[in-house]
Amino acid sequence: MLRTISGITSRLLGVIFLLSLSPTAGVAQSTTVEGLAGAGRRAVGAKPEFQVPEGVTLADGLTENEAVALALWNNPQLHADLTALGLARADLKDAGLLRNPLLTLLLPTGPLPQFESAIQFPVDVFWQRRKRVAAAKVEVERVAVSLEQNALNLVRDVRIAFTDLELARQRARMAAETVRLRKEFVRLMKIRLREGDVGDVEVTAAELDESLAAEQAVRFDRETVILSNRLRHIIGMIEQPEVDFLETPPASPVANDPSLEELTKAAFAARPDVRAAEFAIDGAAKRAKWERSRIVSLTSLLNLRNTAGVGFAPRPGLETQLPIFNRNQGGIGRADADVERAAWLYVTSRQRVALDVSDAFNQRRQARETLAVWQQRTLPLARENRRLAESAFSSGDQSFLVVLEADRRLVEVNLREAELRADLRRAEIQLDRAVGRTVNVTP
Repeated sequence: MLRTISGITSRLLGVIFLLSLSPTAGVAQSTTVEGLAGAGRRAVGAKPEFQVPEGVTLADGLTENEAVALALWNNPQLHADLTALGLARADLKDAGLLRNPLLTLLLPTGPLPQFESAIQFPVDVFWQRRKRVAAAKVEVERVAVSLEQNALNLVRDVRIAFTDLELARQRARMAAETVRLRKEFVRLMKIRLREGDVGDVEVTAAELDESLAAEQAVRFDRETVILSNRLRHIIGMIEQPEVDFLETPPASPVANDPSLEELTKAAFAARPDVRAAEFAIDGAAKRAKWERSRIVSLTSLLNLRNTAGVGFAPRPGLETQLPIFNRNQGGIGRADADVERAAWLYVTSRQRVALDVSDAFNQRRQARETLAVWQQRTLPLARENRRLAESAFSSGDQSFLVVLEADRRLVEVNLREAELRADLRRAEIQLDRAVGRTVNVTP
């Protein structure tokens, strides 16, 4: 399952790096998103309409993996973010273009027929263009890598929304079971009222419990619809016909659980925002070199003149600004400040990643420990209580009311176990996002 999710995620990441290719700059596609399993790639520049990638079928319902694939294909915000890469590519193309030559014509108007022209071509482009293109290339890489983080955030949102929807459905089913038990409880209480074993107060209290359970069941049913629509919105199919979301089967536990230090180290290597911060430092350094190359501006000249009795006489020359007062001190200072800022942002990014991993790691540990206590102690006690109540009823020592009450407690305990499982699932999803890759699966 984890490899499948990773492969599905790579589809859009492949699109991101495919967009980063520039025929004028030769930016290489990242090999980290090549050769992974997927359903092809959405065509670049395709119309903004809902599309179903190859390998995904809506008729038989959607699994979590298929929902992730659809979201990467159709989430409008993600594709809107992809346009930032188009802007970076445009800047890269602009950085590689040469300035047009400047042609000056002086027409003969005086008593002496004279024609003069001059062609100016910027010579400084030969040492400035390379530095400018290098900085633009790094910026394209930085934008492309940063968009990977957007895709990973979307994958996390889809998986959490899927988990919330599954929990809401379990709540709705258990709430319906609680309503059934409370109705049966009220029916038996009314029988005992007619026999004089209980009073109106007990019956009214039982009816109140039934009413509260019915209200909770209606609320959980509505919550299921709301969360389903929210998931469809994230996927990008809110305007499409209804589709069934299939429950995720329980996964097998992982044999080796990585330590916090191992996960943090892996996050530093895998998180796209950390790599984007590294590209930002490299790009700022290259822009600083470009700004320093702009101290001298040099233009070549070719002057053509024709006067009476003299043919065309080409005269080459050079034109330059003397760097006496303005040596691009402002541009160089801004570039140096950008390098320092990028360095500090890189430190900030690493610290944020370390905090994300630590928080998610401890939340997962807390969720595991809480679930373990519930499964090892609370749930067995509730089941044993239900068994003893049924045994007592069978032997005639207790009424059926005791069995119903034990059933109600067991339903509540099962509901709480489902909530704890969902908490653990969310924590593991957050940990996957914090590390930048799938770490483990929920037991």
